[in-house]
Amino acid sequence: MPALAAQQTLPPPAALTAQPNRSARAFARVIRALAHLGADAEHQVADIARAAGLRPGHASRLLLTAVEEHFAEHGTRYGTYRLTRDATAVFGPARARASTPAITHALHCLHQETGLAVAWHEPGWRPGTGLHLDLVDLLCREPALRADAAQLHPDLPRTAAGRIALAYLPPQMAATADGRLLRLPEPLARTVTDSRIAASRTASTHSLATPVQRGTTLIATLTVTGTPADFADPLTVQEHAVLLRRAAARAGLPRSSDLRQTA
Repeated sequence: MPALAAQQTLPPPAALTAQPNRSARAFARVIRALAHLGADAEHQVADIARAAGLRPGHASRLLLTAVEEHFAEHGTRYGTYRLTRDATAVFGPARARASTPAITHALHCLHQETGLAVAWHEPGWRPGTGLHLDLVDLLCREPALRADAAQLHPDLPRTAAGRIALAYLPPQMAATADGRLLRLPEPLARTVTDSRIAASRTASTHSLATPVQRGTTLIATLTVTGTPADFADPLTVQEHAVLLRRAAARAGLPRSSDLRQTA
């Protein structure tokens, strides 16, 4: 009887788990909101709360917890936060929109051929931002490489994908929101267009990018990223470049249905 009485006084399992589950879900929503708003940028609490569907006070407390756990860090402006590099590696970069089966297939084939992380970006221009690259799809098996493979650094000339965009887009698109032209040094631009390959390096990764075109129009950039060891042998680098250009050429070809429509 005492054991039965004790069992009857315990709260039901749902009551025990509801509050922790709500807190965990709210924390996850805040982290996802930061990633969705832009993993490499800092954001105001009000914007994060709105994206997460939470009250600003609740979001602010969760963000302080995220800072303590090294998922987020304070921005340079008062009251702003951004994801840490470790959090971006764990949660992955936010895609701008859903991919397509054709893009996914192209990335899987290139990943199998090279063994490297692969990414597909599409360029665009919008008021208030200027030229930007949207991450549409990413295939990366190594969490530590995801942030660099995503090529989302706001300074486009520092990334391989950004250099391709600047080399192949018309000048009216290769500009900031206030009209300032974004240019590559002439020798670098010539090297990129001659080889159809742009390269960039960080302390831990090496990336190569190439244009995906329809005719002479740049429609996307295709990038491979690996560790410095993956690019130590010049012959291997050349092989990566050949496979990258070949994959981009296949991805840019019209489908048979397109050819029928234009026949």
